[in-house]
Amino acid sequence: MTPESIIDSSRPNAGRIYDYLLGGHHNFEVDRQAAEAVRSLMPFAPKAMRLQRWCLQDLATELTQQRGYQLVIDLASGLPTNDHIHHMVPPGTTVIYSDYDPVTVEYAKEILKDVPNTYFFLADARTPEALLLRPEVADILQGRRDVAFSFWGVSSFMTDEEITHIAQVLHDWSGEKSCWAFNAQAQGTGASADDPAVVNVREIYKQMGTPFYPRSLEKFQSLIRPWKTDSTGFVPFLEWHGLDRSQAEMTDEDLKAVGEAGGGYGAYLVK
Repeated sequence: MTPESIIDSSRPNAGRIYDYLLGGHHNFEVDRQAAEAVRSLMPFAPKAMRLQRWCLQDLATELTQQRGYQLVIDLASGLPTNDHIHHMVPPGTTVIYSDYDPVTVEYAKEILKDVPNTYFFLADARTPEALLLRPEVADILQGRRDVAFSFWGVSSFMTDEEITHIAQVLHDWSGEKSCWAFNAQAQGTGASADDPAVVNVREIYKQMGTPFYPRSLEKFQSLIRPWKTDSTGFVPFLEWHGLDRSQAEMTDEDLKAVGEAGGGYGAYLVK
Protein backbone atom coordinates (compact mmCIF):
# COMPACT_ATOMS: atom_id res chain seq x y z
CA MET A 1 0.00 0.00 0.00
CA THR A 2 1.16 3.53 -0.69
CA PRO A 3 0.02 6.54 1.36
CA GLU A 4 -3.14 8.06 -0.04
CA SER A 5 -5.24 10.81 1.47
CA ILE A 6 -8.91 10.46 2.13
CA ILE A 7 -9.35 14.18 1.46
CA ASP A 8 -7.71 14.04 -2.00
CA SER A 9 -10.66 14.25 -4.38
CA SER A 10 -8.51 14.10 -7.52
CA ARG A 11 -8.26 10.30 -7.57
CA PRO A 12 -10.22 7.38 -6.09
CA ASN A 13 -9.47 6.12 -2.60
CA ALA A 14 -10.00 2.46 -1.64
CA GLY A 15 -11.47 3.36 1.75
CA ARG A 16 -13.95 5.81 0.25
CA ILE A 17 -14.95 3.28 -2.42
CA TYR A 18 -15.63 0.78 0.36
CA ASP A 19 -17.68 3.42 2.20
CA TYR A 20 -19.74 4.16 -0.92
CA LEU A 21 -20.44 0.50 -1.69
CA LEU A 22 -21.57 0.04 1.92
CA GLY A 23 -24.02 2.90 1.47
CA GLY A 24 -21.97 5.54 3.29
CA HIS A 25 -21.57 9.22 2.52
CA HIS A 26 -17.86 9.84 3.12
CA ASN A 27 -16.82 9.77 -0.55
CA PHE A 28 -16.33 11.97 -3.61
CA GLU A 29 -17.60 11.76 -7.18
CA VAL A 30 -14.30 10.25 -8.32
CA ASP A 31 -14.79 7.46 -5.77
CA ARG A 32 -18.37 6.87 -6.84
CA GLN A 33 -17.30 6.57 -10.47
CA ALA A 34 -14.58 4.05 -9.56
CA ALA A 35 -17.01 2.16 -7.32
CA GLU A 36 -19.54 1.91 -10.10
CA ALA A 37 -16.80 0.59 -12.39
CA VAL A 38 -16.07 -2.09 -9.80
CA ARG A 39 -19.78 -2.83 -9.43
CA SER A 40 -20.22 -3.16 -13.21
CA LEU A 41 -17.41 -5.72 -13.37
CA MET A 42 -18.31 -7.49 -10.12
CA PRO A 43 -22.01 -6.91 -9.30
CA PHE A 44 -21.68 -9.03 -6.17
CA ALA A 45 -19.08 -6.67 -4.63
CA PRO A 46 -21.48 -4.62 -2.45
CA LYS A 47 -23.11 -7.82 -1.17
CA ALA A 48 -19.70 -9.29 -0.31
CA MET A 49 -18.70 -6.09 1.48
CA ARG A 50 -21.93 -5.97 3.49
CA LEU A 51 -21.44 -9.61 4.44
CA GLN A 52 -17.88 -8.89 5.51
CA ARG A 53 -19.07 -5.97 7.66
CA TRP A 54 -21.85 -8.08 9.23
CA CYS A 55 -19.23 -10.66 10.24
CA LEU A 56 -17.09 -7.88 11.73
CA GLN A 57 -20.02 -6.70 13.84
CA ASP A 58 -20.67 -10.26 14.98
CA LEU A 59 -17.05 -10.87 15.98
CA ALA A 60 -17.05 -7.64 18.02
CA THR A 61 -19.93 -9.11 20.02
CA GLU A 62 -18.27 -12.54 20.20
CA LEU A 63 -14.95 -11.19 21.44
CA THR A 64 -16.43 -8.99 24.13
CA GLN A 65 -19.76 -10.42 25.26
CA GLN A 66 -18.97 -14.11 24.72
CA ARG A 67 -15.20 -14.36 25.21
CA GLY A 68 -14.90 -11.62 27.78
CA TYR A 69 -12.26 -9.36 26.23
CA GLN A 70 -12.44 -5.83 27.55
CA LEU A 71 -9.94 -4.38 25.10
CA VAL A 72 -10.01 -4.65 21.30
CA ILE A 73 -7.16 -3.41 19.10
CA ASP A 74 -8.20 -3.02 15.47
CA LEU A 75 -5.56 -2.68 12.74
CA ALA A 76 -6.10 -0.81 9.45
CA SER A 77 -9.49 0.39 10.65
CA GLY A 78 -10.49 2.91 8.01
CA LEU A 79 -13.26 5.32 8.91
CA PRO A 80 -15.21 4.21 12.02
CA THR A 81 -18.60 4.58 10.35
CA ASN A 82 -21.41 2.26 9.26
CA ASP A 83 -21.52 0.13 12.40
CA HIS A 84 -17.85 -0.42 13.14
CA ILE A 85 -16.61 -2.28 16.24
CA HIS A 86 -17.37 0.40 18.84
CA HIS A 87 -21.07 0.28 17.91
CA MET A 88 -21.31 -3.37 18.92
CA VAL A 89 -19.31 -3.74 22.15
CA PRO A 90 -20.78 -3.35 25.66
CA PRO A 91 -20.22 -0.17 27.71
CA GLY A 92 -16.83 -0.07 29.36
CA THR A 93 -15.03 -1.86 26.54
CA THR A 94 -11.88 -0.13 25.32
CA VAL A 95 -11.45 0.01 21.53
CA ILE A 96 -8.20 1.14 19.91
CA TYR A 97 -8.47 1.86 16.19
CA SER A 98 -5.61 2.72 13.85
CA ASP A 99 -4.97 3.74 10.25
CA TYR A 100 -1.92 4.77 8.23
CA ASP A 101 -3.51 7.86 6.64
CA PRO A 102 -3.19 11.02 8.79
CA VAL A 103 -6.29 12.68 7.36
CA THR A 104 -8.37 9.55 8.01
CA VAL A 105 -7.14 9.63 11.60
CA GLU A 106 -8.10 13.26 12.13
CA TYR A 107 -11.50 12.69 10.54
CA ALA A 108 -12.00 9.59 12.70
CA LYS A 109 -11.12 11.48 15.87
CA GLU A 110 -13.84 13.99 15.04
CA ILE A 111 -16.36 11.18 14.51
CA LEU A 112 -15.39 9.54 17.81
CA LYS A 113 -14.93 12.64 19.96
CA ASP A 114 -17.97 11.87 22.12
CA VAL A 115 -17.48 8.08 22.26
CA PRO A 116 -15.99 6.98 25.61
CA ASN A 117 -13.09 4.50 25.81
CA THR A 118 -12.56 4.61 22.04
CA TYR A 119 -9.28 5.85 20.56
CA PHE A 120 -7.84 6.33 17.09
CA PHE A 121 -4.13 6.46 16.34
CA LEU A 122 -1.96 7.05 13.30
CA ALA A 123 -0.23 3.73 12.67
CA ASP A 124 0.57 1.46 9.73
CA ALA A 125 -0.86 -2.06 10.12
CA ARG A 126 2.22 -3.44 8.38
CA THR A 127 4.30 -2.47 11.41
CA PRO A 128 1.99 -3.00 14.42
CA GLU A 129 4.91 -2.67 16.82
CA ALA A 130 4.83 1.08 16.22
CA LEU A 131 1.27 1.24 17.55
CA LEU A 132 1.79 -1.16 20.45
CA LEU A 133 4.89 0.69 21.69
CA ARG A 134 3.39 4.19 21.61
CA PRO A 135 3.46 5.82 25.05
CA GLU A 136 -0.20 6.86 24.70
CA VAL A 137 -1.20 3.27 23.96
CA ALA A 138 0.87 2.01 26.88
CA ASP A 139 -1.04 4.43 29.13
CA ILE A 140 -4.34 2.97 27.91
CA LEU A 141 -3.20 -0.63 28.25
CA GLN A 142 -1.80 -0.26 31.76
CA GLY A 143 0.27 -3.38 31.27
CA ARG A 144 -2.53 -5.49 29.80
CA ARG A 145 -1.34 -7.96 27.17
CA ASP A 146 -4.29 -10.39 27.05
CA VAL A 147 -6.24 -8.49 24.40
CA ALA A 148 -8.32 -9.13 21.30
CA PHE A 149 -6.88 -8.05 17.96
CA SER A 150 -8.92 -7.51 14.81
CA PHE A 151 -7.59 -7.56 11.25
CA TRP A 152 -10.60 -7.42 8.95
CA GLY A 153 -11.12 -6.60 5.29
CA VAL A 154 -7.50 -5.70 4.51
CA SER A 155 -5.54 -8.94 4.14
CA SER A 156 -5.75 -8.95 0.35
CA PHE A 157 -3.98 -5.58 0.27
CA MET A 158 -0.92 -6.93 2.15
CA THR A 159 2.06 -8.79 0.74
CA ASP A 160 3.02 -12.21 2.04
CA GLU A 161 5.98 -10.72 3.90
CA GLU A 162 3.81 -8.08 5.54
CA ILE A 163 1.26 -10.59 6.84
CA THR A 164 4.03 -12.83 8.17
CA HIS A 165 5.58 -9.88 10.00
CA ILE A 166 2.26 -8.77 11.49
CA ALA A 167 1.54 -12.28 12.74
CA GLN A 168 4.93 -12.63 14.42
CA VAL A 169 4.83 -9.19 16.07
CA LEU A 170 1.34 -9.70 17.49
CA HIS A 171 2.25 -13.18 18.71
CA ASP A 172 5.46 -12.02 20.40
CA TRP A 173 3.86 -8.99 22.06
CA SER A 174 0.57 -10.42 23.27
CA GLY A 175 -0.32 -12.44 26.34
CA GLU A 176 -1.06 -16.16 26.32
CA LYS A 177 -4.82 -15.58 26.46
CA SER A 178 -4.94 -13.16 23.55
CA CYS A 179 -7.07 -13.74 20.47
CA TRP A 180 -6.69 -12.47 16.90
CA ALA A 181 -9.82 -12.19 14.75
CA PHE A 182 -8.44 -12.62 11.25
CA ASN A 183 -10.20 -12.24 7.90
CA ALA A 184 -8.64 -14.22 5.07
CA GLN A 185 -9.89 -12.59 1.89
CA ALA A 186 -9.20 -15.83 0.09
CA GLN A 187 -10.12 -17.11 -3.34
CA GLY A 188 -12.84 -19.58 -2.49
CA THR A 189 -13.89 -22.62 -4.47
CA GLY A 190 -15.40 -21.52 -7.76
CA ALA A 191 -13.54 -18.19 -7.85
CA SER A 192 -10.55 -17.55 -10.08
CA ALA A 193 -7.86 -14.91 -9.87
CA ASP A 194 -7.62 -15.14 -13.66
CA ASP A 195 -11.26 -14.24 -14.23
CA PRO A 196 -11.32 -11.19 -16.57
CA ALA A 197 -13.54 -9.22 -14.19
CA VAL A 198 -11.20 -9.91 -11.27
CA VAL A 199 -8.19 -8.92 -13.38
CA ASN A 200 -9.86 -5.65 -14.37
CA VAL A 201 -10.78 -4.80 -10.77
CA ARG A 202 -7.24 -5.54 -9.66
CA GLU A 203 -6.04 -3.08 -12.28
CA ILE A 204 -8.40 -0.39 -10.95
CA TYR A 205 -6.96 -0.76 -7.45
CA LYS A 206 -3.41 -0.91 -8.77
CA GLN A 207 -3.90 2.40 -10.56
CA MET A 208 -5.07 3.89 -7.24
CA GLY A 209 -1.79 2.78 -5.65
CA THR A 210 -3.52 0.06 -3.64
CA PRO A 211 -2.79 -3.28 -5.32
CA PHE A 212 -4.35 -6.42 -3.90
CA TYR A 213 -3.06 -9.96 -3.88
CA PRO A 214 -5.43 -12.92 -4.40
CA ARG A 215 -4.50 -15.99 -2.33
CA SER A 216 -5.87 -19.37 -1.41
CA LEU A 217 -7.00 -20.14 2.12
CA GLU A 218 -4.13 -22.60 2.40
CA LYS A 219 -1.67 -19.81 1.65
CA PHE A 220 -3.18 -17.61 4.35
CA GLN A 221 -2.91 -20.46 6.84
CA SER A 222 0.80 -20.68 6.21
CA LEU A 223 1.29 -16.91 6.61
CA ILE A 224 -0.36 -16.49 10.02
CA ARG A 225 1.92 -18.87 11.91
CA PRO A 226 2.78 -19.20 14.79
CA TRP A 227 -0.89 -18.40 15.48
CA LYS A 228 -3.35 -21.25 15.10
CA THR A 229 -7.12 -21.32 14.74
CA ASP A 230 -9.34 -22.23 17.65
CA SER A 231 -11.64 -25.25 17.41
CA THR A 232 -13.96 -23.53 14.91
CA GLY A 233 -11.20 -23.16 12.30
CA PHE A 234 -11.62 -20.86 9.31
CA VAL A 235 -15.32 -20.32 8.70
CA PRO A 236 -16.67 -19.23 5.28
CA PHE A 237 -18.61 -15.99 5.51
CA LEU A 238 -21.72 -17.72 4.26
CA GLU A 239 -21.50 -20.16 7.17
CA TRP A 240 -20.60 -17.53 9.78
CA HIS A 241 -21.98 -18.01 13.27
CA GLY A 242 -25.64 -17.06 13.47
CA LEU A 243 -25.92 -15.98 9.84
CA ASP A 244 -29.16 -16.63 8.04
CA ARG A 245 -27.79 -17.39 4.56
CA SER A 246 -30.61 -15.41 2.99
CA GLN A 247 -29.22 -12.27 4.66
CA ALA A 248 -26.27 -12.38 2.28
CA GLU A 249 -28.56 -12.08 -0.76
CA MET A 250 -26.02 -14.01 -2.83
CA THR A 251 -27.38 -15.50 -6.02
CA ASP A 252 -25.97 -18.54 -7.80
CA GLU A 253 -24.36 -16.19 -10.30
CA ASP A 254 -22.75 -14.21 -7.47
CA LEU A 255 -21.29 -17.38 -5.99
CA LYS A 256 -19.88 -18.43 -9.34
CA ALA A 257 -17.88 -15.20 -9.33
CA VAL A 258 -17.01 -14.74 -5.67
CA GLY A 259 -16.72 -18.40 -4.70
CA GLU A 260 -18.88 -20.53 -2.43
CA ALA A 261 -17.42 -18.97 0.75
CA GLY A 262 -19.15 -15.67 0.00
CA GLY A 263 -15.99 -13.62 -0.43
CA GLY A 264 -13.77 -14.73 2.39
CA TYR A 265 -13.20 -16.61 5.63
CA GLY A 266 -12.88 -15.58 9.24
CA ALA A 267 -11.16 -17.23 12.16
CA TYR A 268 -10.34 -16.66 15.81
CA LEU A 269 -6.59 -17.24 16.12
CA VAL A 270 -5.08 -18.27 19.43
CA LYS A 271 -1.66 -19.28 20.77
